[in-house]
Amino acid sequence: MIRRGRTLSASTAAYLEGMITNELSPGDKLPPERILAENLEVSRTTIREALQELEQRRLLARTPGRGTIVLPRSANATAILETMADDAEEDHVAELRMLIEPQVAGLAADRAIESDLVSLEDILASSHTGLNPAESLEQDVAFHLQLARAARNPLLISLCQLSSGWVQNVRARSHATREGRRMSFDGHKQIFQAVQNSDHEAAVAAMTDHLSDVARLVNRRAK
Repeated sequence: MIRRGRTLSASTAAYLEGMITNELSPGDKLPPERILAENLEVSRTTIREALQELEQRRLLARTPGRGTIVLPRSANATAILETMADDAEEDHVAELRMLIEPQVAGLAADRAIESDLVSLEDILASSHTGLNPAESLEQDVAFHLQLARAARNPLLISLCQLSSGWVQNVRARSHATREGRRMSFDGHKQIFQAVQNSDHEAAVAAMTDHLSDVARLVNRRAK
């Protein structure tokens, strides 16, 4: 439900973004404002502010007579997903991630708004070494994708989604151990702190260190 630690509209927008991303499909309709306000125990003004933010980010459209509709991914992002190969080699994807994801983190530090920070905090709050490998892996993927959303570029979101699928086996090996799960959490925490502080260079460095640490762990276990 809604967390009250940050501004209420930001927390509401983060909650609704999670619902749109994880539970709804393009073309699905959100409940009316009145129902959302009752279910989330916030005012209709708060709901309107949250929906306005998500509309500006092109996650949904509000049309008189039709209600609030979840929008599809951008045409360019969809084209990338449809045309790029699904069998990329692990070392190629690792190289791509090292080139792209530190810059994604830097852009997130530049562009993240309050609702992005709420979503990232929620993911971190759900991440700990006590999770089983599958649960820890799920939170890892969620954190990186949310970071890409905070960078405000749909093509980068698509690239991160693609690379997530390509390195699923590598990530699974990393999260198979308590050491790997702790390393993932610690790395994400450092990245989040840099993004929260709007520190571009620190975010780039934290993501670079994080990916390097994971690569060393996986390589060590492979020997």
